[in-house]
Amino acid sequence: MGMIAMFRRLSDVDLSRLREEPAVVADYLGEDELDGFGPHADLDVDKAWHAIHFLLTGTAWEGAPPLNFIITGGAEIGDDLGYGPARGLTSGEVRNLASALTAIPPDSLLQRFDPAAMTSAEIYPGIWNRPQHEDDSRSYVCEYYDQLRSFVLDAAVEGEAMLMAIT
Repeated sequence: MGMIAMFRRLSDVDLSRLREEPAVVADYLGEDELDGFGPHADLDVDKAWHAIHFLLTGTAWEGAPPLNFIITGGAEIGDDLGYGPARGLTSGEVRNLASALTAIPPDSLLQRFDPAAMTSAEIYPGIWNRPQHEDDSRSYVCEYYDQLRSFVLDAAVEGEAMLMAIT
């Protein structure tokens, strides 16, 4: 199965509640509905998360806010879910992120796609040095980035916070 990144849009009220009750984070992420929490939207970007992070930040594991949101953005909430705890962004932080992502359409992001650099930086899942599959890899990353960008922009328009986890 491997490491995947999942994102959930939620209200600031629900994000605050998770911060106050971090023991319910795993249940919240694993359920379609959890008593006391409002509706939400989810997105799974499969294994493209690390490539997207690298293309946004130019780093494997770091990066400056708000573009570092996938790996190091937001505040940690709850226990380790396998690859670290979930992290939350407030609606204000989501608006800042959306503003930054607006300036990076998918075709612009893909101009940064460099299989040699991604392989050298050990970007998961380590498939970037296969020249015969480069077009497929580019399309894979572009498709998930486009979905993630739209997800964040929609959250900003709706005034929503966001919860992220790598599982």
